Amino acid sequence: MALTPLDIQNKSFQTKMRGYEKDEVDDFLDLIVRDYEDAVQKNRELEKALKHAEEKLEYFNELKDALNQSIIVAQDTADKVKTSASKESEVIVTSAQNKANEMVAKAEKRADSLTRAAEEKAKEILTEATENARQLAVETNDLKKKTRVFHNSLSLMLETQLNQVKSPEWEEILAPFSSYVQDSHQVIREVLAKELDNENESEVNSSQVTDNETDYTVLEANEKVVHVSDNENN
Repeated sequence: MALTPLDIQNKSFQTKMRGYEKDEVDDFLDLIVRDYEDAVQKNRELEKALKHAEEKLEYFNELKDALNQSIIVAQDTADKVKTSASKESEVIVTSAQNKANEMVAKAEKRADSLTRAAEEKAKEILTEATENARQLAVETNDLKKKTRVFHNSLSLMLETQLNQVKSPEWEEILAPFSSYVQDSHQVIREVLAKELDNENESEVNSSQVTDNETDYTVLEANEKVVHVSDNENN
């Protein structure tokens, strides 16, 4: 059993002759009691601190084990995540590659289709343009032939009319009336001279109207020639 300060303080000794001085012994025992109490108190505090340190050590050991376990779990999780991410990335890359190949194939197919359609359309347009050009050439040649026929007809008609205008019959028709009157008919000559003066004055006053009528007559004649040409062409 451990000795306590109270045990030391209550300790009594028998008195014998020539023994120690009781007061000195008591004083010394009191000093021992105080020192022992201090030692016991410090021992308790040390035990308490040791217990607290042991509790902390146990807590830190448990925390260490938990951290180690967490590290292991985290490492394992990281490895699994890394593996999963690697597999997922491979799947994504493969899917993207397949998708890209599919898109490229569709684009090439679409480009080929558009190219063929464009070539067919170009051939169709070229064929149509060639046919139109051929038809235009035929129509142009036909128009030239009709124009040549019209030119020949017009030239022939004008030449015929010109020959008719130059015929001697017109000279006789256009000869003045006085040329038919003989010199013996003096009275008739005077009347004709007077009438010719009046006629010349009338011609001066109506010259502008006559010119307009002449233009209209020429225009009408031209229109008739065009109508005749059209009928010949048809």
